Amino acid sequence: MKRSLVRLFWFILVVGALGGGGYYFWKQRQTAAQAKVETAEVTRGDLRSRITATGNLQAVTQITVGSQVSGIIQNLYVDFNSRVRKNQPLAQLDPSTFRAQVEQTTASVNNAEASLHNQQANVGNQSANVKSAEAAVLSAQAKVDAARGSLANSQAGLTTAEANLRKGQADLLLAQRNETRQSTLRERDLIATSELDTARTTTLTSQANVDSLRSQVEAAKAGVRSAEANIKAAQADVDAAIMRKEAAQQQLNSAQAQVQGARAQVSQARANLDQARTNLGYATIRSPIDGIVLDRKVTLGQTVAAQFQAPDLFTLAENLDQIQVQTNVDEADIGQVKAGSRATFTVDAFPEQRFRGKVKEVRQAPVTVQNVVTYVVIIDTRNPDGKLKPGMTATVNIEVENREDVILIPNSALRFKPPDYKPPKRERPQGGERPQGGERRKRGNFQRKSSVYTQENGKFVEHKFTPGITDGANTEMVEGDLKEGDKVVTSAGTTSTPSAPTQGRGGRGPRMF
Repeated sequence: MKRSLVRLFWFILVVGALGGGGYYFWKQRQTAAQAKVETAEVTRGDLRSRITATGNLQAVTQITVGSQVSGIIQNLYVDFNSRVRKNQPLAQLDPSTFRAQVEQTTASVNNAEASLHNQQANVGNQSANVKSAEAAVLSAQAKVDAARGSLANSQAGLTTAEANLRKGQADLLLAQRNETRQSTLRERDLIATSELDTARTTTLTSQANVDSLRSQVEAAKAGVRSAEANIKAAQADVDAAIMRKEAAQQQLNSAQAQVQGARAQVSQARANLDQARTNLGYATIRSPIDGIVLDRKVTLGQTVAAQFQAPDLFTLAENLDQIQVQTNVDEADIGQVKAGSRATFTVDAFPEQRFRGKVKEVRQAPVTVQNVVTYVVIIDTRNPDGKLKPGMTATVNIEVENREDVILIPNSALRFKPPDYKPPKRERPQGGERPQGGERRKRGNFQRKSSVYTQENGKFVEHKFTPGITDGANTEMVEGDLKEGDKVVTSAGTTSTPSAPTQGRGGRGPRMF
């Protein structure tokens, strides 16, 4: 009996020791776990959401000055960082070749103008020849008209002569008949001999008159033939004069065409002269703007070759008091960037200074690099003290949304998950059916929820809320039960398991802060 009590005593003692040790270790573990829990306070304030990107500074207006002609750099008038005015000489090419071209083309212009004057004088001579030929045609035509008048007169004389001949022949016939009757009467001794003689004399006279009239007819016919011959000769003179006139007209047309050709040669020679003078002007490289020399790419005595393209000689910036930041914004964020949005940026040369600007332009052309699509955003800023220089790398924050007097939850609390946290299972449609497009769109419209935890009596209590915008450090609470001053857990020693930031998208990592 005594031995049984001893055994029971030792058993109770061992169980008590083990229980006490276990309780001791459990208590130490709970104390250690509580000691490792870190919290942050929920606050109220203003929040600004911004997009972060990198870019490069560049001048608002940057011009590369080249040369349109080839030559040797004879003089350099500016150097790096030189201030220049519009039309100020920057460099001088050797002008001797261009001056020789100007003199040569000037001589060509003078020669072409002299040739033009000669051709114009030839036109005057040929025009005079045409007028002389026209006068000769008129003179020959007048002779033709005169010959035709003479022919008409000759024909009229011939008609008169022929009429007179017929009258004379009639008189002769009458005289012959009268002589026959007188001869018969004399044979009968009815009349005196003197009357017969008179009748015979009258017949002879009529015969002589007929012969004379026949001669006149022949003469008139000869006059008609002569007038006809004169007409033919005069017409031949007219035809010859017309041919001379046509030849003169052709020579005049040829001379006028030569004048047009000479004028074209004058125009071409003057164009060559203008080109030569222009090339001579191009030998002096001038500034197209007021600004500063950013880069000089040539040296004294260097040969500039401009056969295929204009070589770059200088790079000018118009005004470095105004400067731009050219940055690339991801396609997922470009929809939030608007012209006029405020932006800030820093450069490595002045890491502690924050510069301010405004979005001037969001360019529509996409930039694709390794399947990543971005868009160029131009930000204007002032540079009165000249600290910012073209080519500097800038880290840009573009403000996209602002919230005032809202509940702010630290982003570190969003990443905390308790040790016993189990990710929620995704619900799948029963029967293995996939949701229709309408269902997918409906499910995609739900309002996203996030969770943070507070610690009450050593336990983690979950608080769900609807997040808004974030600036990378805090997230806006749109709807939830947390209030200003609440303590949310940010870590619990090694038991915390980080999760993806609430603003991450599609596995690309955070871009908006």
